[in-house]
Amino acid sequence: MIFTTLKDPKQVLRLKRTAYALIGYGIHTIIAWLLLRWHLLWLSPEQFMGLFSLFWLMHLVFPLLIITGLNRRFKDPSLTLYQMSWATLYEMTVIFFAPPVRMMLLMYYLVVVVFGAFRLRLAQFLFISSLALASYGLVIFGWAYFQVTVQDLRLEVIQWVVFGLAMGIISMLGADLSNLRTTANRQNQQLAHALGKIEKLAITDELTGVWNRRQIMRILQGQKALVDRGGYRFAVCFLDLDHFKRVNDRYGHHVGDLVLRTVASQAKGALREIDYFARFGGEEFLAVLANTSLPASLPAAERLRRAVEEIDFEGIADGLHTTVSIGVTDCRFKEPLDIVLNRADQALYEAKRAGRNRIISKPAHDTQAPASAGA
Repeated sequence: MIFTTLKDPKQVLRLKRTAYALIGYGIHTIIAWLLLRWHLLWLSPEQFMGLFSLFWLMHLVFPLLIITGLNRRFKDPSLTLYQMSWATLYEMTVIFFAPPVRMMLLMYYLVVVVFGAFRLRLAQFLFISSLALASYGLVIFGWAYFQVTVQDLRLEVIQWVVFGLAMGIISMLGADLSNLRTTANRQNQQLAHALGKIEKLAITDELTGVWNRRQIMRILQGQKALVDRGGYRFAVCFLDLDHFKRVNDRYGHHVGDLVLRTVASQAKGALREIDYFARFGGEEFLAVLANTSLPASLPAAERLRRAVEEIDFEGIADGLHTTVSIGVTDCRFKEPLDIVLNRADQALYEAKRAGRNRIISKPAHDTQAPASAGA
């Protein structure tokens, strides 16, 4: 569980912030020890050790909750409000035993407020301010009750009022900072979502939803790099819908667009997950068969041909039927991509000339077309 927590960037950030708080507590403990040595902290050494041991046991609860992952059970996994509440009670307790340096310690308390400046909402800030004001009021009451020597009780009350006003102003400013941070995070998320959409639009064909020509060329470059390293092959299938112009002329471009979308969906579904399928332009599509030799690509090409041939358009337009011609080739070591694509294109046009609705394959360095497979 601990290792899982430390692999979570959010948990690491929470632990880092809590570590900063522990450093602050450590500095504060050193200051309190100096105050004890200078007789400004009204505790005996034994009382100091007992009280601050108790404090540190509580200080360490928060990092332990984060390390163990138990903090995720809270509404705010950062535990900001809980940590600030504890820090407030801790600071006011120390102030109670150090009346001569109370203003210095109150100034140090502002560090606690800054800790939550980017996390708390206004209501939470007001809660912390109320807690600080109430606890400091109890400190003043305790001094009066135990007849602790202070400069002037009236002055303490005025300082308490001023402290309350200052905390109220800080709460408003802190809430504004928190709101700005929340707004910025929301806008960043919206921007990331918009950029994701733009990126998707940049690499997919708007009509069919498959990869576009730009993206399939990038994929081909990556596949070719693997081939050039040695021990890897891939095949290319050029697909062209037969007599597609007749579909547009007879049924209209709306039906033609529907045909293209359906063919793309069915053809992509006939491929493996590791393969790639794209609209290359118009009614032409391109399939890249990863880690596949030319002989092994022919059954895949046949699945593509059959997937298109078996599409049922009867519910859309009477008599509408589609077939596809396919040219297949493979890529060899150090062979330029334009030569590979040109060879697949030649095989495609040979399939067209041979009667359409068929597959023609052309191996590398072979100017003669081998036997075709198809209907």
